[in-house]
Amino acid sequence: MSEFMIGWVLQYQEVFVWIGLLSFLTFLLGLLLVPFVIMRLPEDYFLFHKINGQAPIGFGGASILFLVLKNFIGGVLLCLGFLMLFLPGPGLMVVVIGLALLDIPGKRRMLGRVLRIAGIRTVINGLRVRRGRPALKFED
Repeated sequence: MSEFMIGWVLQYQEVFVWIGLLSFLTFLLGLLLVPFVIMRLPEDYFLFHKINGQAPIGFGGASILFLVLKNFIGGVLLCLGFLMLFLPGPGLMVVVIGLALLDIPGKRRMLGRVLRIAGIRTVINGLRVRRGRPALKFED
C-alpha cells in the first residue's frame, strides 16, 4: 500500500507543486488585498438601508469601465476566497470583500449571512481600529 502511495505521489509530483504554488500565491494575495480593501470601505458600508454604489444616470466610458473592473475584481476575489477555504489564507474575509465589490442580485442577503459570524466582524474591525479607522457598523 505504501509503495502505491509513493508511486502515486511521484506520478503527480508536478500537480502537487502547482497546487502548492497556487496555495502560496493565494495566501500572499489575501494578505495584501484584504487590508487594502477593508481600509477603504466606509464605516456604514454594511448598513443595508443605506443606498450606495448607484451609478450616475448618464453612463460615461469611465463609469462603465470602473463598473466592469470592480465586478471583475470582485469575482476574482470571490473565487480566490473560495479556494482559500481549502488552501491557506483568509478565505472568509476574501469572500466577504469579493461579495462587497460585486453588483449582483441578493448580494446584501449573502453578505448578511456571512457577516453573522462574529469572528469575521472582530477581525475586520480589529484591522481597521489598529490602522486608525473607525470600526464598521453592522445591522443586527
